[in-house]
Amino acid sequence: MNDGKISVRYARALYNLACENRCEDTVYEALRNFTVSVGQNLAQFDAVLANPIISDDDKVGLINAAIGESVPDCLKGFVKFVVEQGRESKMYLIALKYQEKYRADKNILLTHVTTASELPAETLEKIKTYIEKIFHATVETTVSIDPKLIGGYTLDIENNRMDASVAGQLNRVKEELKREQ
Repeated sequence: MNDGKISVRYARALYNLACENRCEDTVYEALRNFTVSVGQNLAQFDAVLANPIISDDDKVGLINAAIGESVPDCLKGFVKFVVEQGRESKMYLIALKYQEKYRADKNILLTHVTTASELPAETLEKIKTYIEKIFHATVETTVSIDPKLIGGYTLDIENNRMDASVAGQLNRVKEELKREQ
């Protein structure tokens, strides 16, 4: 069976379970922490889970440890079920698909702001408020700094990018000059 289909089915089942237990918000936060912590070392994490010497109980413990301190009970049971089914290697994808389902149901937009230097908190709040007003959605924002932008910022909303950086403007001028030649 296709990895994507497996992940979607398990994520949907977890989401339904979490909604029944009224812990979908807690599970969402826990899985966000999981994907951030594991995402940086995914190959190593998957290699450990694929090791046949490691017991199922240890795999469950490892996944729960990667999720963090406050693993909701419904998520603990789900992790145990996933490992019992031999699908522990899909846990990362399941977590990503759960987050997608949660954000779709809760009308949450993922945004990412990249700036050339530290962004004042009030400026970030203005950007979030503006996006919420335009899209009529809750906004979840991450911020990063990239000095190569020189000044300004780039704003990624889901799969769309708005480039208001100095580097972006310089590149557009450069392309325009190439076309004129």
